Amino acid sequence: MQQFKWPLIQNNLTDQDKKALIKHIQKSDRFTQGDQVRKFEQDWSAWLGVKHSIFVSSGSAANFLTLSALRDLRGLGEVIVPPLTWVSDIVSVIENGFMPVFVDINPQTLALDFEGIKKNITSKTKAVFLTHILGLNGIDRRILDLLKEKNILLLEDACESHGATFGKKKVGSIGFASNFSF
Repeated sequence: MQQFKWPLIQNNLTDQDKKALIKHIQKSDRFTQGDQVRKFEQDWSAWLGVKHSIFVSSGSAANFLTLSALRDLRGLGEVIVPPLTWVSDIVSVIENGFMPVFVDINPQTLALDFEGIKKNITSKTKAVFLTHILGLNGIDRRILDLLKEKNILLLEDACESHGATFGKKKVGSIGFASNFSF
């Protein structure tokens, strides 16, 4: 019997990449928030089509800071979240004092279902935290129109969908704020 072997992941760092990293570590006394990070933030913003990007230590940290900003801007209340998402999305909602309201997903997009969002919006709803899954765009024009009508912010978790698009815009450039992870 013939066996096939496919690696789950492969290391794609070249010897040249490793040498450049060693050189950077040897000559630099700063590894975070330096000139290279600022340059990457600018390049990322240009690629994504947004004015600003702020890089932090992890997607979890980005989620926490996004929900903290939401709390400062809109006060406490409810945040609509999907059951199919990374745990740090939900933890960041709870840690910042919001009540998560779980809404089922659309099986076509694996993101929040429009009818579920519509049904679960209350006067306490501050945001919808939509997760784009497996490279898919989870945005629906009806969701955007509803949130605009109700003055509710859209937060995007686009960690799994770098480069996916809604119309001519990349996901992560559509909502009030978005989070990516590398």
